[in-house]
Amino acid sequence: MVDETKKGAERILQATIDVLLTNGLQAATTRQVTEQAGVGRGLLNHYYNWQELRVLAWEVIFEEVIHDQFAQFTAADQAIEYYLASAFTTDAPIYWKLWLEATDLAIHDQVMAQALEKVQQRMLTHLTESLAKGHAQGLWRLPDASATALRLSALYDGLVGLLLSGATRLTAEEAEKHLRQQFSLETAQLT
Repeated sequence: MVDETKKGAERILQATIDVLLTNGLQAATTRQVTEQAGVGRGLLNHYYNWQELRVLAWEVIFEEVIHDQFAQFTAADQAIEYYLASAFTTDAPIYWKLWLEATDLAIHDQVMAQALEKVQQRMLTHLTESLAKGHAQGLWRLPDASATALRLSALYDGLVGLLLSGATRLTAEEAEKHLRQQFSLETAQLT
């Protein structure tokens, strides 16, 4: 019985992840999730609170993003190159949308605010560690890896906002060049 309960909860969580990756955080509904999972709304409510389920699914998605961006690499230069090269790929917009929607929801949703803070901190920690590791290996020089990580992350988020809004004619290729330029400026050899 415990295995069936666990399988039902896992099926609902996976369906929620799939719905978020298809429709985004704000457009996701319990109906979409129950249809995707092949269960009734009563079963969803038995296992999860909707607000907490959305946040949990969002966290699972971004834990995978963190793994893809950093954890799979042991070499600092490989991790940073992947971070720069994958930031604006054609499959990235759903992740941008999920991230920006989470920041919007976090203003009034304490559960989302806590999840966003936790995931943001993990991303910054991994980026800081990769930058610091590269500095220690003599791949680049920078005075403060955590400050550089924050600035790179802020630029990334700002470029994403411009790309999603369509407010400028910025292309993904140009956005990547800006992010690479900032990395280059941050890690320039000091004379």
